[in-house]
Amino acid sequence: MSYQCQSCNKTFKVKQSYDRHLLTNSHIKRQDENIRVYACPCGKSYLYRQSLYSHKLECPNESQSSVLESVSLMREKLILYEKEHEEMKAQIVKEREEMKAQIAMLLEKHATPLVQTTTNNNNNNKIDNQTNNNNITININAFGNETTDYIDDKAILACIGRVYRSIPSLLEKIHFDPKHPENHNIKITNKKLPYASVMGNNQKWKTVDRKDAIDTMVLNSYNLLDEKYKENKDKISESKQQHFKGFQSKFETEDKELMKEIKFEVDMMVLNGVQP
Repeated sequence: MSYQCQSCNKTFKVKQSYDRHLLTNSHIKRQDENIRVYACPCGKSYLYRQSLYSHKLECPNESQSSVLESVSLMREKLILYEKEHEEMKAQIVKEREEMKAQIAMLLEKHATPLVQTTTNNNNNNKIDNQTNNNNITININAFGNETTDYIDDKAILACIGRVYRSIPSLLEKIHFDPKHPENHNIKITNKKLPYASVMGNNQKWKTVDRKDAIDTMVLNSYNLLDEKYKENKDKISESKQQHFKGFQSKFETEDKELMKEIKFEVDMMVLNGVQP
């Protein structure tokens, strides 16, 4: 028969030795202290850390627990990686757009065409939006504030007669009339970039969203056509009125195919800088 002290984790073969142990200071001290217990998830507990460690080497539950901890840690790392990846992706997209804008500005700066005209007299008059003693100064109108008083009702009715090409036809007369360079206030210098250059109110070119610029041109042109149509429709044949009303109905309901075709044609016209 053996005698075991649970508090001290000791075993005695002789009861006298066991009783003597119960009176020792080490045993009494351990009894009085709040003894720390080292527990395994499987339910077993130990007084010594080393004992718990030895148990864990063979405990099947500990193996499962370690796997779960590893999986949890890997998931946390994956979430962190995905977050960092998204942040890096967003930063790359931002930097790429900034570089595109810088490229567009550089191309605009070095590819700005000068409008020139040569006469047969001794002085050559240069047309530009800059001034000096021998230059003819032309102030280019701000984009969206073009002068159209030189386009009479007859010319606008001719555009209306072209029905589905009425908008590009009118924009040609507004922005690309060689006799009116003051309205040459938009250009696209690179067809691969989503930017356009337009003249600002401060007489300086600025870079804007290409689609927004085209949308502005198309809408302003339609508004002028619609206004002149209402004022002069009695001068238009019934058949052409019906065709134009059909066009108006599609435009005002933003028919997808019609809008796509008009905007594409206007975009090409601006890109080429010539008549459609």
